[in-house]
Amino acid sequence: MEQLFADIILPLAIQPLTFVVGEEWREQISVGSGVAVPLGKQKVYTGIVCRLHHNTPPYKRIREISGIVRSEPLASVGQIALWEWCAEYYMCTIGEIMRIALPSLLKPSAESDDLFSERVFSLGKEQWLRLGEGVRTEEALSCELEKLLPRRKAQYSAMMEFCGLTEEMGLECGEVPRSALGASTPVIAKLIEGGLLESFTRERTPHYNTAHLTHNTTLTEAQEVALSKVREGFTRHHTMLLHGITGSGKTELYIRLANEQLRAGRSVLYLIPELALSEQLIGRLKEAFGDGLTIYHSRMTARARTEIYIKLSRSEGGEIIVGTRSAVLLPLNNLGLVIVDEEHDTNFKQEDPAPRFSARDVAVWMAHNLGCKTLLGSATPSMESFYNAYTGRYGYAWLGERYGSGKLPRVTVSDTIKSAKRGERRDHIGKELSDAIKEALAEGRQVMLFQNRRGFAPYIECPTCGWSARCPHCGVTLTYYKKGSRLRCNLCGYAIDSPTRCPSCHEGEPLPQGFGTEKIEEVISEMFPEAKVVRLDGDIATSGGRMRSVIRSFESGEADILVGTGMITKGFDFTGVKVVGVLNADNLLSRPDFRAEERTFQTIVQITGRAGRNDAEGHTIIQTAQPDNHTIIQAARGDYLAMARTQLRDREAFSYPPFVRLIKLTLRHTSPELVVRGARHLAQKLRQMIGKGVSDAHAPAVSQIADNYYMQILVRIERSESPADTKCLIRSAVGDLLRDKIYRHISLVIDVDPQ
Repeated sequence: MEQLFADIILPLAIQPLTFVVGEEWREQISVGSGVAVPLGKQKVYTGIVCRLHHNTPPYKRIREISGIVRSEPLASVGQIALWEWCAEYYMCTIGEIMRIALPSLLKPSAESDDLFSERVFSLGKEQWLRLGEGVRTEEALSCELEKLLPRRKAQYSAMMEFCGLTEEMGLECGEVPRSALGASTPVIAKLIEGGLLESFTRERTPHYNTAHLTHNTTLTEAQEVALSKVREGFTRHHTMLLHGITGSGKTELYIRLANEQLRAGRSVLYLIPELALSEQLIGRLKEAFGDGLTIYHSRMTARARTEIYIKLSRSEGGEIIVGTRSAVLLPLNNLGLVIVDEEHDTNFKQEDPAPRFSARDVAVWMAHNLGCKTLLGSATPSMESFYNAYTGRYGYAWLGERYGSGKLPRVTVSDTIKSAKRGERRDHIGKELSDAIKEALAEGRQVMLFQNRRGFAPYIECPTCGWSARCPHCGVTLTYYKKGSRLRCNLCGYAIDSPTRCPSCHEGEPLPQGFGTEKIEEVISEMFPEAKVVRLDGDIATSGGRMRSVIRSFESGEADILVGTGMITKGFDFTGVKVVGVLNADNLLSRPDFRAEERTFQTIVQITGRAGRNDAEGHTIIQTAQPDNHTIIQAARGDYLAMARTQLRDREAFSYPPFVRLIKLTLRHTSPELVVRGARHLAQKLRQMIGKGVSDAHAPAVSQIADNYYMQILVRIERSESPADTKCLIRSAVGDLLRDKIYRHISLVIDVDPQ
């Protein structure tokens, strides 16, 4: 018999390896099967079969698979195709895709076959019940039930509950899990003893109710028009962009469209950027779809993630799955619709570690490949998505009215320089904002204050010699935290006590400069002592419990003022908010990034949208030293089209996305001289191979982190050029560099479509 080989994907940063399939496994193995394979001297890994063939590989020694991990496949053919596309597009290995796609319990590894067997995940066994052999006809069952009724009412009730469940759950052969019955153990034991029921065990499977719409909200006329536009667009496009202003009721449209798919027996994937900040949305979806909602994210326990993965792999459709970016790699059968909410959000792009993929873009490719639809929704769409809609690649629907009686807030741009000259600023809070806060609190309304820096102050500085504290491992200034008088690096975590005397001149006392959320919280508490002030930023978010407590206290109205970073701009629906303050719009604009103006517009419009979400008017005050800046003016007006026209014109002129594709190569090493030399060598080689689209090697804005030094190279790929050909050349040049004995210890990261 001809020898059978299997190409196996392993959860490592390597390409698939080929193994021999032994005679005992031939009948059980297929593409997608999970297998145990030996690797190295004494290591056993879980792998997934991606190809079966009879081509002898060019190895000196071909090892044999150790066994089949599960009787059912760990991945479908469609999933493997998606992984292969991701690996090719994002220039990583398929093993890195598998590593994040599979829950940890489904990919055990061990030092021996025996240890591996012990670590293979099992759902466990549970007790099930079915009708006894003698009562499986309607006549026999009725006869036995009549005998129970006069004297054994508990047994009769248990049997009636059992019969009701078999009909309700639509289970074959009248089989019901014991856990679904409310009857006591002695009652069930008597029914088994009497032959009315039989007990047996089965692998425990997560049980979920079928998703279905439990209520129907009346749509406004504007929503009805937008919904019709989306439906009509789906007849011509695989992907639609729903552009709806903040508070316009986009979620209700998502619910309607999802329900249409569920009623047809198809599944829906609903992607959100951050689950921790979406409790309100999850609550609303649970109200809409009941217990049939499946939630999936990285903070769940390993067992919960594994059970959901297995349950979805067995499903025939009719599911609605809500999750963060990793959910796009779940086994999704009979998928009808993918919804990407807040599609502009950068959290959809994984930055570290590999694979550095965009869940939004993967979702669009996956849906197109499966023949289903993708709906991208945002009040401030990304330039890439808007351009795709503008050029006709995507369909487009506009929703320009707030839901119900809500109105867009009034926006005031406050000139901080003039305010300071007039003496109208107190600790970074201008008079216009202070008066608005006072008025809102007097009316029993709430306030949100946005500052895009955490800590008490961005840095400390000696007034005598100008010295400032910097991280010895990263070269950036240390952020000052007043609690404990500590200085901390927000990149590597290095921390020291704040000095009381300047370590440079030994004369001055270094003082905090600038302001962060911690300082604003203190200042506002002093200015408005009667108000309860809470803070939400990266320091609070390290504890899920603290973060939820802050959100709930503000949502319930217990807290009056919420101070926060970009977290507070995302999707919250706080109906009591009257005033929103943007405390320093300038530090948004000053970021060294071609997307700085787009992101500034998005942030200001999103935070502005938190105000006035009921029938009372809201008011947003934008504090800036650049009141005439075109992005500030466009954001204050909420004029997305003006911003988009400006950005698209500039990006076309300077060759930035969406007019070109970008690939960023980042080199890292502990020796600054070596990493600079290596980066220049690689840039020169790439320029010889690719041409003018390769930038010079340059240091990024932060060029040192945790004693490692960084250099970057940008490769621009024109729309008329083949991305696949360019990527092939990049792989070749990178491979040559890392094989060179001089540069082989340099770490190199490739980021396709960097954000």
